[in-house]
Amino acid sequence: MTDTPTDGFRDRPVWLLAIAALVVAQAGLTLTLFGPGRAWSAVTDDRPILSGRHPLHLYHGALGAASFRDRGTTTCYDPRFQAGYPKTPMFDGGSRPAELFLALGGGSYRPAAYKVGLFAFLLLVPVAFAVAGRGAGLPAAASVGAGAVGMCLGWSAPIRRMILEGEFDMLAAGLSAVVFVPWLARFARTLGVDAWLILATMAFVGWYAHPLIWLGLSPVVLVYYIAFAPRHGPAWHLGLVGITCAGIAPNVWWLVDWGKYWWLRQPTAADGLPFPEWQCVAGCAADYPSLFACLPGGPVLVLGGIIGAFLLARAGYRAAAGLSLLAAGLSVAVARTAGAWPILAADVPDRLVVLAAAFLVPPLAFAFWLLLRTARIAVAGTILVTAGLVMVAWADGPNRPLATSLGVAADPFTVGLNAEQRDLIAALKQHTTTEARILWDETTDQRSGWNWSALLPLLTDRSYLGGLDPEAGVEYSYCAMCSRQLTNRALGEWNEVDLAAFCRWYNVGWVVARSPAAVARWAACPKAKAVARLTEGGQAVVLFALDRPRSFVLSGTATWESADARRVVLTNVTPNANGEVQLSLHMLEGLRVSPSYIAIEGMKDPTTGDPISHVLLRMPGPVPRVTLTWETP
Repeated sequence: MTDTPTDGFRDRPVWLLAIAALVVAQAGLTLTLFGPGRAWSAVTDDRPILSGRHPLHLYHGALGAASFRDRGTTTCYDPRFQAGYPKTPMFDGGSRPAELFLALGGGSYRPAAYKVGLFAFLLLVPVAFAVAGRGAGLPAAASVGAGAVGMCLGWSAPIRRMILEGEFDMLAAGLSAVVFVPWLARFARTLGVDAWLILATMAFVGWYAHPLIWLGLSPVVLVYYIAFAPRHGPAWHLGLVGITCAGIAPNVWWLVDWGKYWWLRQPTAADGLPFPEWQCVAGCAADYPSLFACLPGGPVLVLGGIIGAFLLARAGYRAAAGLSLLAAGLSVAVARTAGAWPILAADVPDRLVVLAAAFLVPPLAFAFWLLLRTARIAVAGTILVTAGLVMVAWADGPNRPLATSLGVAADPFTVGLNAEQRDLIAALKQHTTTEARILWDETTDQRSGWNWSALLPLLTDRSYLGGLDPEAGVEYSYCAMCSRQLTNRALGEWNEVDLAAFCRWYNVGWVVARSPAAVARWAACPKAKAVARLTEGGQAVVLFALDRPRSFVLSGTATWESADARRVVLTNVTPNANGEVQLSLHMLEGLRVSPSYIAIEGMKDPTTGDPISHVLLRMPGPVPRVTLTWETP
């Protein structure tokens, strides 16, 4: 094997047909995510994906895309949830793909644009692995094999879970890294324009998708630089600088906010846990086969990749082989650390192990191609594998026995609202108004579509406490009712006086009780009246209306005209005797008020214990119109 143009697709373009066939196969498998009928209409209709955190990402994607269209930034202040909170690149980072897809689709809430974007992204998986193969020095036929193996790996159990959960930011960053590493080796070998362009593009995508994952490649890049820097002149060094700038510079506009709002990360009670000891991280030899059990083929795939790396090095591509092994080894080390560190989710090691295997796909495909070439069936074997994947994707039966046997059968998304959810939305529109907030009883169960409530402001044009993300863990979620608790205090411990103070402070006009404990507590409240009784997933849901004054103005008088991610507008504003107007709205640094002579500051309410202050306006007299906007400080 040589690294001449005759090895690649430009001189053997017939192999591009095989890549196209892999994309067709990937399209068939991807369509099954939207329903067993593989109907394109399920991708282009306006039914939202409700699986995992897709609703949260879609909601924040709509806010971010609209904010980018209007203000040039995806960071904004959302008053429709949690009495006002900052939507930033840190909370939630998984919405960045949604922001991109919706921005391309017009900058507004469009589930079809989101679904088409996800579909198009998944089509790139076999292409990315084929490009990674070329970066490692594989000929066109072997690169097709890398695309086929990578496509199968992309439907492994950990990746299927990430797809269903909506973690496309991590998938995009990981896929970019898989292409970036072998092309680093290609850049050291050829110093070509094509290598530079691919590396710059992957750096840009990686930084945009998930900066932490991209920063995790630093040890690989450092070793690469130390090894190759003495062998190259200024052009190579300037090229690396240019790649770094191409990755970071176009992303500065949001990376600044990402760093600025690092404090808004999702804290947990386990934050104080010490770093695990190295003995627990290293483990013993018997621990590793089980670590690789989540991979298709298990440890055999990893062993084949290691053997392929040595064969690739013998063929003259030592840099590609060494960097692949280094990146895979680093991923496994981090996976072992994650498994021994309780602060991280239980499925993090599986994700990292799949990433390690992805780095080994080009060497594995090379070894497989050498085996087929030795048997003189390289061309026929590659064509047979490609045709087989197309058949599995498009000719499989209703129960998908072929895909199941191959390990690439994914559970479909939950797409569209069911009848119970539509009935609840209708009840909310009928029995509530925009005069007050709705207290939503959050649940942390993992039923299909559990996070659909994140779309409620868009579906009902109402404001809510709770329903955005019960596992967010940020301070702005303090006012939520979740797991039989209200503001982290058991519902049974709340007396009527405290409940009344809470409802006044947050302007709660209605309560949606979705658990027996919440239903019982609010049914016992003399100020609460059940106005609708429904069900959701076999569980009783009761909508209570509270007999209390409904106003977002706690002191002083004003008409609450509108409140969205662009601005909050009050009219006919009159301060109280102290020259103050107190609002049921979370204060945040960067809130600006117009007219400018009005002073804005925060005020605490000792009865609720909310760590976030509410807005207090100081003005000399009545004002016909007051506008609040948020500018990132």
